[in-house]
Amino acid sequence: MTKFATITSYVLHPAVLMLATVVAYSSLIRPSLHAVLLDVGILLLGLFPGLLYLILQTKRGVFTSYHLVIKEQRRVTLLLLLAGLLVSFLLYRMIGVPAMMTDGMAIALIGGIIIALITWFWKISFHAAVAMGCSALFLAVSLPYMLIFFGLGILSGIVRIPVKDHTPMQVLGGWVYGFGVTVGLLWMFNYL
Repeated sequence: MTKFATITSYVLHPAVLMLATVVAYSSLIRPSLHAVLLDVGILLLGLFPGLLYLILQTKRGVFTSYHLVIKEQRRVTLLLLLAGLLVSFLLYRMIGVPAMMTDGMAIALIGGIIIALITWFWKISFHAAVAMGCSALFLAVSLPYMLIFFGLGILSGIVRIPVKDHTPMQVLGGWVYGFGVTVGLLWMFNYL
């Protein structure tokens, strides 16, 4: 079970789920392969500095894992990732992607800022929060996709427990936070 949980934690890493969400979301509202690739490329460009920092710090032994299990290791990485999301959002706005895409990025950015503040004081499962946030985004465009990502969200949280990266309460907190905040923001943006 631990080996399965470890592998699944990497496959369902928050960055991977964010990229999968952009592919699916973009393909639903911008049915053009060129547009989908552009949207994913912009997100990758934004996330690149934060992910590169994470990889380098882990390779150097400064970080214990790519999952940032020690909350103090999250601070600089999260700032870089949030700055990257802001850059991606601004690039989406500059090239004129549909409002649903830019609003989805804005929701992710707002949710990311709030969870970064929460983790400054308390450890919460980013895997669970990001996965459920991704799931909730699909409420505005596709119930089947929402259910698929919801299942991935449940799985991404559950597998964090046997590898001892999170307690059940930290996973539950991530699920509730990710889904709840995203639904609230979708409502504020008039999508629900």
